[in-house]
Amino acid sequence: MTRAGSVMYELGMRVSRENRTPSGLQQQVNCFLSALNCLRLIRPEYAWIVQPAPGATYERAGASPKRNSDGEFSSQPVKRQVDILELRDLEREFILSSSRLSLSQLHPSQAAIAGGASAGEMSQSRVRGAHLQVHQAAGGGEEPQSDAWSWLAANQLSAVVNTKESSAADEAWRLLSSYLLRYPCSNGRHHRCVINKLLSHGVPLPDWLIKSYKEVDAASLLRLYLNFDLLEEAGDLVLEYVDALLGRNRYYGLEGPLSATSPSVWLPYTSIDQLLQTLNETQTNSSMYDKVRDRLEDYHRQVEQTTRRRLLAR
Repeated sequence: MTRAGSVMYELGMRVSRENRTPSGLQQQVNCFLSALNCLRLIRPEYAWIVQPAPGATYERAGASPKRNSDGEFSSQPVKRQVDILELRDLEREFILSSSRLSLSQLHPSQAAIAGGASAGEMSQSRVRGAHLQVHQAAGGGEEPQSDAWSWLAANQLSAVVNTKESSAADEAWRLLSSYLLRYPCSNGRHHRCVINKLLSHGVPLPDWLIKSYKEVDAASLLRLYLNFDLLEEAGDLVLEYVDALLGRNRYYGLEGPLSATSPSVWLPYTSIDQLLQTLNETQTNSSMYDKVRDRLEDYHRQVEQTTRRRLLAR
């Protein structure tokens, strides 16, 4: 069974290189599924196969061990580098190939692109797709709602309930939330992409999305607010962030408030200066300007006191 699983896996990899069409992607999924089933019939300690490592060179069948393809004597020995693939590795390949197949079925003209998409690109595609369905479903109308429900069903959202109490937009928001949790990104790239697209379409941001991005990259969220002229939201964000640094709230995932013994903290002063200048130029936001300026002055006083304590403690 190990040999059979290895043959089916090699066939699936060959198909992915030579036939990046919907039918080829379907054949690849079938090959990987067959390889999975073969390994699942074997005892766990023997459920693995061998494949050549990426970039490794190996002998062709029937080739001379002393001469190369041009008939000349080989000056260097042939390297035999291989990778060991276990059951969980094949399961990842199967999930990735299934995602590629689903994408190619939704967009047949992009099957060749989908066939070569990496795992990271597929996760980004799922996040962008969930965002798109949120935007379309929120637009109202029977046709967008129907398309959104079809997309949700194709992406296998668990416990989807099509009732009057649960709209397609609600389910799309829930799917988007699950994708952001399932495919985390240390620099908040997925959050930034989603929020930028939502704001560009004029869709209000849900509280859970704002809260999760605050903990990942508050400075980037402030820049997004400024890019879309959301001055009130930007001002509230600065006020909350300064309060978090002063220990008055815990919304931003900081290790601790400003103190002589805590790690160094920083403020996005460039974006804050841009906000203050814009607020000062618009008469309708004078109260927000005063709040942000006063809060920064309070913060600077605390920084000065903390610095003195740290210097005295040396």
